[in-house]
Amino acid sequence: MSTTNIVVGLQAQNTIKLAAYGTAEESATALGLVKGGISIEHDSTQQEIMVDQYLGPIDQVVTAESLKVKTTLAEATLNNLSIAMGLGEVSGSSANLTTAADKTYTLYINVKGAQGKKRKYTFWKTKINGKTTQTYKRDGETVADIEFTVLVDTSKADTERFGKVEDIA
Repeated sequence: MSTTNIVVGLQAQNTIKLAAYGTAEESATALGLVKGGISIEHDSTQQEIMVDQYLGPIDQVVTAESLKVKTTLAEATLNNLSIAMGLGEVSGSSANLTTAADKTYTLYINVKGAQGKKRKYTFWKTKINGKTTQTYKRDGETVADIEFTVLVDTSKADTERFGKVEDIA
């Protein structure tokens, strides 16, 4: 039995980057270290097809689909906190707390893959969800939760509508 297909842990650096929609990873902003990993959640709703002749469903049809990416940013820089709140990058030493701009982003995630390879996720079109939590405690780190909703990119083929994942040697 081989354990090369068992993946443990994240890649140490450049695990998550954010760019304006359609911008290449080389021009993306690194969001720094994360705490607790990165969660990619896919959900689909299916409608069962029922007919009178059979007691059980004869098929299922997908009627809705969603994809979310969640993580906690461990580096509580002003820039990272501003990005987590959907306010964009900071220029200077302050960020205005206001309603987040309605922007779309391309999200890049690099993690460990099976068999010693690197795994790269590219989510073409995302939005930062409106709920962000920051906690300042005497006995803990200051972190910022961030959640992305992955949107369908209608400029891509149906088979690539959310993005792609690839293993790189």
